[in-house]
Amino acid sequence: MTEPKGPLSRIVPFALVVTGGSFLVFLYLYWHRGPVIGIHGPRKELAEDFGLTGLAAMILIYGRSLLKLLLNEGALLQRLVPQERYEASRSRLRQALIWLNRSHRYVGAAAVAIFPCHALLMGTARWNPFLVLVLALIAWQGAFGFMLTLRFPPAQLKRYSYLVHAQLFTGVMIGVFAGFGHLLVP
Repeated sequence: MTEPKGPLSRIVPFALVVTGGSFLVFLYLYWHRGPVIGIHGPRKELAEDFGLTGLAAMILIYGRSLLKLLLNEGALLQRLVPQERYEASRSRLRQALIWLNRSHRYVGAAAVAIFPCHALLMGTARWNPFLVLVLALIAWQGAFGFMLTLRFPPAQLKRYSYLVHAQLFTGVMIGVFAGFGHLLVP
């Protein structure tokens, strides 16, 4: 009998396929785009500040997801941490996870607000399809995350929202699309 595959064994092939397909689209866009005017001055600095803040938010959001995977699979954590420090590090990681769980909805809401500001300030939405996809995925995550925070949603809606919202696959797509989208920006 075969062992059931964990989420990490499915995410790697998915990431490779998304990266390969995105690379082909990137090459096409890079070779066939018209001249792009870059922005300069205070507007660019503000846009970069929004971008760095958004990156920090995404690191917190998806770092939380990775930490949850790490703590749920004890064997993986035991391989990474020496045995004599295992329990102490596990409790510290659990404390960090508690803080990340409490702040997750606020960091997520901030990310949903920050990334459109970054994109509008950069002015690349008209010709960068990767940017449009990133914004759509972030809006998607934000909408279903909001459904989870409602006090009295129907149980079926809440269950469906969790299944759609809690996907590391979406995080992989956001990361890959954002990376290739930034390579298109002058």
